Amino acid sequence: MTVEELVAAVVALAIVSAKRLGAGLADRAVEGVEQSVADRLGRLYRWIVGRLPGEEGAALVEEAGRSSAAQAQLRRRLVLALGEDPVGVEELRMLLSPHALALLSESFGIPRQLPPALADFTGRGQEVARLVEAAERPGGCRVCLVHGPGGIGKTSVVVQASHQLMQFFPDGQLFVDLNGAEERAAAVGEVLGDFLAALGTPRGRIPDDVAGRTRQFRTELADRRVLIVLDNAASEQQVGALIPGGSSCVVLITSRQALATLAVDERVALPGLDEGAAWDLLRRISGPDRVDEDPEAGRAVVGLCSGLPLALRIAGARLATFPARTLDSFARDLADDHRRLDVLSLGERSVRAVFRAGYEALPSLQRRAFRLLSALDAPDLPTWALSPLLDVGADAADACLEGLLLAHLVQARRGETGGQRIVLHDLTRGFSKEMAAEQPEDEADSAVRRLLGAFLSAADAADLQLRPAGARHSGRDGAVRRCPPEDAVAGDVWEAVHWFEAERAVLVAAVSHAHARGWWELCWEITDAMSIALEHQWRWDISGQVHGLALDAADRLRDGQASAALLRNLGEALRDGGDDLDGAAECFSEAIALFRSSGDAHGESDALGNLGILQRQRGALREAERTLTAAELRFRALPLERGLAWTLREKAVISRHHARYTQALAQLDEAQALFAANEEIRGVGWILRTRADTEKESTTGGCPLPRRWYGGPWPGCPATSRPAQDPRWAAARTHYEDAAQILHAVRDHRGHTWVTLGLADMALYEGDHTAAELIRRALQETDACGDHRGHSRALTLQALLLAEANRLSDAITLAEQALATFRDHAGAAQASFRLARLYGAAGRHQDVLRTLQQSRTHHHAADIPFPALADPELAKSLTHPVPRARRFRRPQ
Repeated sequence: MTVEELVAAVVALAIVSAKRLGAGLADRAVEGVEQSVADRLGRLYRWIVGRLPGEEGAALVEEAGRSSAAQAQLRRRLVLALGEDPVGVEELRMLLSPHALALLSESFGIPRQLPPALADFTGRGQEVARLVEAAERPGGCRVCLVHGPGGIGKTSVVVQASHQLMQFFPDGQLFVDLNGAEERAAAVGEVLGDFLAALGTPRGRIPDDVAGRTRQFRTELADRRVLIVLDNAASEQQVGALIPGGSSCVVLITSRQALATLAVDERVALPGLDEGAAWDLLRRISGPDRVDEDPEAGRAVVGLCSGLPLALRIAGARLATFPARTLDSFARDLADDHRRLDVLSLGERSVRAVFRAGYEALPSLQRRAFRLLSALDAPDLPTWALSPLLDVGADAADACLEGLLLAHLVQARRGETGGQRIVLHDLTRGFSKEMAAEQPEDEADSAVRRLLGAFLSAADAADLQLRPAGARHSGRDGAVRRCPPEDAVAGDVWEAVHWFEAERAVLVAAVSHAHARGWWELCWEITDAMSIALEHQWRWDISGQVHGLALDAADRLRDGQASAALLRNLGEALRDGGDDLDGAAECFSEAIALFRSSGDAHGESDALGNLGILQRQRGALREAERTLTAAELRFRALPLERGLAWTLREKAVISRHHARYTQALAQLDEAQALFAANEEIRGVGWILRTRADTEKESTTGGCPLPRRWYGGPWPGCPATSRPAQDPRWAAARTHYEDAAQILHAVRDHRGHTWVTLGLADMALYEGDHTAAELIRRALQETDACGDHRGHSRALTLQALLLAEANRLSDAITLAEQALATFRDHAGAAQASFRLARLYGAAGRHQDVLRTLQQSRTHHHAADIPFPALADPELAKSLTHPVPRARRFRRPQ
């Protein structure tokens, strides 16, 4: 013990002596207090008086019994007196030997009831610090609450903090388990009786009634510094009588309930352990070698325990108890949803038992809600989902959710759109499913069908906002819908974008669940409603997954229109994902035939337009133009302005490739007017991007290389051309920037990435230093989203930059890699010409000739202009050293 701790102990005992010994030592002796205790107290009293001059010591001891300020002054004077008196310190240690201190504490009302702190306590440094800091604040009695679900480690945190605070509470520490999670919580009167006895009150003097015991408890603690730990509290009412009225005590409370109406100085909601702390705890309990030898399995165990310390402790104890068992086999058992809670049980410790205690304490409606929240395998749900799940009004659902949150059986997090989301971690989800399995199956089926009907209605509304210019097909009206709450419905395109992003995982889970249960209409209609959003988000893998299920549902319904719509959607995913262009063509062709046979002109026109887009992306520009013209005629006849606008944009891209720039701009003007008239913001963004592409290429004639790289002839591009000095170049930059703002706002990642590519192209032509950063972003974005065409194009730009950085060999390797991945004539035409120039810089004449021939072939196949020179003559203009990049001044 430090000098300060020794002094604190002796002062506390001296106060007890002053209060009780002189007034009633005979009574205490009758009750069995040994005379040696009185003798030892007398020696302590004389020791204090001997360390302070005159009568000051006796007066201070007497005053300290009545005033906490006098206690503090007495402690300070003694610490100062002992500062240069090592002999006195040793005397004090002898007087306060552990045996003597325990005897005096027990006999004269200085309880030391804290359980031992955990030797393997891990993490929680921030929470412990908050409790310690709050306990040390000046003022009245400080009350701190730590709340959280069962097994989260509340008691461990409070005990850890209590041991750090113990030295500041020399008058004792009280601890009680209030059994708040049990069927019968501890009776307040019994707790008060035990506390009073521990504080030195004879049992015969303790009042019989709770009110009397409360008054005496507060009287006893009025001038004492006592730390009180109320563990596992059941309610505000239970702990109210156990809080002292004085200013010198601290009360630390733990509870599974939030005790929302209890007045506290510090409220700590205890979360699960973060991954690092969970890893450390598992290592400390199971043994570091067990975890370190298979870190991948160790991380799996940590993840499956959901940050719950009780689960981690049981897992660690199992691993330590059965050393022959491998960590990998244990992780596999834990990963089994049906066995997880069985595995997390050892002896008297059980995660399931902790969850069951909280569940059984809930009212009936809250228990049903808890069971139903796991019926759909989604990571979370919007709070409004409880209303259709329970088939109750919004107010009743909100009250039910509050109860679940207060009981810590579910969690809430704020979603990206601002609303709350309901979350079940893996362990509580498993327990929820166990409870649901004890109920009739139709309880969950009825609830989930209501929920999916509400989600389908909300998805319909959001889908309409994303494409307001007209329907893509007819026939999505077979599933039973349920009106969702008003605030769950997107009111404009921005809300629709955010809604689909927030609910994507739920919608995917809904499709899977509907297919598994045989709810075929719900399965395909939810898929169709979310298809345009998945396209915006570049989620082609997810789109392929859900459309596979939906097509099976449509086949089982023998619904040709549904199959047609889904084939058209799947074709878009295969085309834009770039993995199966032949499969995309088959999907579009089959969709066209099915739409035509069912008389759905809207669907047929849309599928035909999408086939034209595929043909254009594959570089078959003449074929694409014919297909798009046929689609245009159908769209004008319907009329269907949305489809017409997109078709005109695609035709403008082909016109640009053919160097018909005036025609392309006219087509874009009409398309932009249609999109603007129908308030289709995303379409306007794509038109601006295509307009910028057209303006940029019209200044260069579509030449694949900047003038510093290639000074030879190119159709439509004068040799003296300086793009940065052309007003069309400045207009292109403005239109790219406007498009970037719109496409970012509507979360169209693919469109925004192609804007980045266009700006990178401009920066490269200008020799601007921003080219490197723009290309880096384009590579990152296209790689993340699986856009093979965009990624290959970005690689060709990166290759030119590498060459200018004196890395010609790396540049050639990268350009060869890019050319090998192009699957369309237009992209390969540009990439092969750039590669030929890099070969020329390296003096590889035969490779220049070979690659020029490839480039000429691709240009002619796509009907893109190409210099009318023989390959040997053209090769001479490409065979020069790598140019030095220079920055152009942009026009003001």
